[in-house]
Amino acid sequence: MPRPQRHPLALFSLKPFNDRAHDVVGHPCNIHLVSTLPDGIPALDVGFNIRSKSCDTLATLGRGDTDIFVEGSSIAKVQCSFEIDLDSRVVMLYDRSNGLTTQVSGDNTTPFEHGRRRRVVVQEKLNTIIGMGGVGCDLVQFKLIWHPNPTQTIEKVKSQESMPCGQDENPRFARTVDEAPTVLPSQRVTRIHTPGERKLRMRYEIVGPPLGAGQFGIVHKCIDVDSGKFMAVKVLTRPPGKSQEDWREELHHTLKREVETLSDISHPHIVDYIASQGWDGQDVEIFMGLKEGTLESLVESGGGLPTPVADSVFPQMLQALDCLAYNGIVHRDVKPENILYVSRPGSEYQFQLGDFGLCNRIIDATTFAGTYLYMPPEMLQEGDQTHKVDVWSLFVTMLWILDAGEFRQRSNRFKTVAEVQRAVLSAALNVDSVSKIREMAAVNPKERASAAQMLVKYYNGVGLSTPRNRVPALISSPSPAITAARAPVPAIPALTTRTTQTKPRGFQRNGNIFAAAQYRVKKARDPFSAQQTPRRLQDLRLKPDKS
Repeated sequence: MPRPQRHPLALFSLKPFNDRAHDVVGHPCNIHLVSTLPDGIPALDVGFNIRSKSCDTLATLGRGDTDIFVEGSSIAKVQCSFEIDLDSRVVMLYDRSNGLTTQVSGDNTTPFEHGRRRRVVVQEKLNTIIGMGGVGCDLVQFKLIWHPNPTQTIEKVKSQESMPCGQDENPRFARTVDEAPTVLPSQRVTRIHTPGERKLRMRYEIVGPPLGAGQFGIVHKCIDVDSGKFMAVKVLTRPPGKSQEDWREELHHTLKREVETLSDISHPHIVDYIASQGWDGQDVEIFMGLKEGTLESLVESGGGLPTPVADSVFPQMLQALDCLAYNGIVHRDVKPENILYVSRPGSEYQFQLGDFGLCNRIIDATTFAGTYLYMPPEMLQEGDQTHKVDVWSLFVTMLWILDAGEFRQRSNRFKTVAEVQRAVLSAALNVDSVSKIREMAAVNPKERASAAQMLVKYYNGVGLSTPRNRVPALISSPSPAITAARAPVPAIPALTTRTTQTKPRGFQRNGNIFAAAQYRVKKARDPFSAQQTPRRLQDLRLKPDKS
């Protein structure tokens, strides 16, 4: 007798879609998996209720020693299988037949294609009908009736800390009707590369609401339907009123630099580039590794205390900026919103610099770009832009994280660019938590410290991309624009040495330079107070914000 309701451990049910599928449901070998759907039709429950021979396999289908018996000479002994991706915990359908006679269909379908691994993601509203057997792969057809939605499915998989499985973890071997071997290969495989000029498009499904909007597009969380891995996709859409010719020219001369930059660089603290497509069409899609969130969201949500976060961000972003500088690249938009993170064991974070839409080679970087709050003086004065641009922006980012001199709280009240500049320099001079790195806030970029110099000074050169013998000595005293505003300058406190982890992640921390200031309480000068602003600061030729 079929169960009156689905099994509580079932993730989905296989509802018969043709007569031969009804025969499979009614076969005596499968009766223990049958339950009655709300519409009264019997179906096969698939999920953790099946004791499969492999821990990551929900069910195998075929005419051999499989979990669900499918009769027929054109059905392989192991025809197909439903398996869980061990990283993303999504459910995938694998075609295990030697004759490649398993296929998916439905309204929203990503069918098996030549040149791709014979596996696809299956979930609610994606690849909802499976067929098997015969030339048309449709002798037996089932419709997948999902019980939880995709997010609930992943959570349910996570909750199964020990999946019901047999003792035998080895791959299964079976023979099809033509006596050719069918093998269950390892999950740990990479996408194959096929000969010829045909380039396969990335096939993906968007998951949830947008993650945010970058300078030139919207960023979504998505899943690669062919690998089962989660990614971030940045979708660039042609603006209304812009011709296709103008759009293509803008893409190739402005936006494509982001892809070219990311594809040329591999660094643990620079966002990982996966692929891009659509450069000749209406929409361009750039695929990157998925992170948990931005530094901005981490700080504003209270997910991390400002001082420990600053001590993590600072060395990692110095390493990223030094890598860019060594490769002759200026990011030009370093800010909390463009720094991404993932959590690591031990309450640690790995940060990565992203959104390279405004980056340029140093020899080409002359145009006005970036966010006012983080812009250095030379960019506002239309001066030459070197890698020191990003050093200034990182200093302002540290002000924002630590809320030094209440900088973060008051950042939305700045009315002019000159006011921002005065607040930054005042904090560099007067706020202990950031005065130790004031070399990064020198007005003259030639006197401003480089990322490499800061890595050498505070972290003994750990994580350098620039060869150590090419890093000039750092002059300890700040620039004249700063020393004129305040004297004497307090000595930089000693660093606290810690045990660090080794490469390749590059997250090595030799100094807890921001936490030290927590033990020396000194009231910071308010940059908005009515007291006299230092003469030298007023002499800065900064262009006011026209807005």
